[in-house]
Amino acid sequence: MSFQKFTDEDFKTLLKAIDSHLTKKVELILIGGAAALLAYKATRLTQDIDSFNSVKALEKAYEQAKKETGLDIPLSQAGVADGPYNFEDRLVEYKKMALKNLVVKVPEIHDFILMKTIRGYEHDLEVIQEICKKNQVKRELLVERFEREMDHIVGDRKRFELNLKAILERCF
Repeated sequence: MSFQKFTDEDFKTLLKAIDSHLTKKVELILIGGAAALLAYKATRLTQDIDSFNSVKALEKAYEQAKKETGLDIPLSQAGVADGPYNFEDRLVEYKKMALKNLVVKVPEIHDFILMKTIRGYEHDLEVIQEICKKNQVKRELLVERFEREMDHIVGDRKRFELNLKAILERCF
């Protein structure tokens, strides 16, 4: 089974259409591939829009936007997502589109990389490597946040440490 992949322009088109159907401010915290494409210059296409927060307030506008644009891009709150302590305090507003009511935010780049490192699939590591090449990423800050703010992650800690080591070797 193959899934359709979407570009950053597809995401921008859909988000602008969603915004046009909103009557009040609604926040959307992007994580995953859509955030990588829009905010961090990644080129790897993705098949959906994952949100850290609930998308319930967007449902009506989202359905209208899909009909209007013909873009059937799945949008949902991620079933499982975790990041460094207090990463929500460091969210960055995505301002490369003129939006009236939709407030799009992404994790700060170091937080985003650590969030992608948790899963550590090969395509995640490739996207992180591309992000590191195209953006200012500080090795010391990644390591510091990992050591200070990632001790709560559920799962195999050794695997997570190996994922981070792979990122550090690929990027620095």
